[in-house]
Amino acid sequence: MVKVFEERKLSFSINGEEKIPAIEMVGAIQHIQNIIFHLGDYFYGNTSRPTGDFPQIIKDSCTLFVTNIEMGSVHAEMQIGDSQVGITELGTLGERAICATNELIEALSHKDVSKEELGEIIKDPHRLNKVLKEFYLMWPDPQSKRSLTFGFSGKVEEKLNPEQKEVIQSLLHKPVEEYEKKVFGRVYELRVDKNRRIQIDTPEGPIDCNFTADIEEDIKDIIGNIVAIRGVMKPFKGKFVLSIDSEASIERNPQYYLTSIKRDEIEVKLKEEVPIDIEFEDDYYIASNDDLGLLAVQPKMKLLIEELKGQLNVLWQEYVLVDEEELAPSGKDLREMLISIVGAQNV
Repeated sequence: MVKVFEERKLSFSINGEEKIPAIEMVGAIQHIQNIIFHLGDYFYGNTSRPTGDFPQIIKDSCTLFVTNIEMGSVHAEMQIGDSQVGITELGTLGERAICATNELIEALSHKDVSKEELGEIIKDPHRLNKVLKEFYLMWPDPQSKRSLTFGFSGKVEEKLNPEQKEVIQSLLHKPVEEYEKKVFGRVYELRVDKNRRIQIDTPEGPIDCNFTADIEEDIKDIIGNIVAIRGVMKPFKGKFVLSIDSEASIERNPQYYLTSIKRDEIEVKLKEEVPIDIEFEDDYYIASNDDLGLLAVQPKMKLLIEELKGQLNVLWQEYVLVDEEELAPSGKDLREMLISIVGAQNV
């Protein structure tokens, strides 16, 4: 599990030669910045995208600012510019990204580091591969005379072992061109021209889905309905498009489950999934869970799920992060239910 440091600082040094090219210093800063952006984006709950810039909220929380540069050497001290203060032990988005960067460097410094070990820090293999690419480009070559060291939260800087660059390369895999995915959402647009495409309003936002001619009638039958579709995601013009070729890929009237909660801008996986009933009426989604008293009404699926996560977070703060003795018996029952859902480790 990722531990959170109280401080938001990191430092690095480049040594080994009297004159260090400025481009090497700039390159090191850029790579470590990209790593922190990727990690912040991951912890925020965004899915990895093939191309494109990071959202502004990630930049606001995870941008590094130089606070000190020593003259006569290449030694820089930086910290994230996130002005927010974490109210839980998770820390802010930027703090968690800094912490995970340190954990990844520590793991990559071990000769026997495995993909499984790294997967405990970043569970998304596509995101992990992008982060590993940045580390590989930043890591010094075995034949290089220069050394690169990093320190986190005011601790002593540790040297990156050049011999590990080959290990990092072995952990990299080629970019994934296609992968399977199951999406939940409402089918709201249909094109029956040569492209044969529908759009699905999902908790991640709109997703395009291509289908084959032989299931066109099945597709027409689900327009306007909430479904779950399993298919293959393929890159297309800078984004991924879902592709299906069988009616068996479509699940009608599926149950949606809330799988995470957002706390301090960080996506936290629930210990137990929460079933959510969702209907669409008069251009609005209506979502509810009677056991927890959740009720949300929104025009977009993404906004709907975000509101539900927000309500669950409010319940957590009002019934778990308080003195249990102040709660009525029904409140204590709800508190126990919330702890079993979110997990006692998050109390």
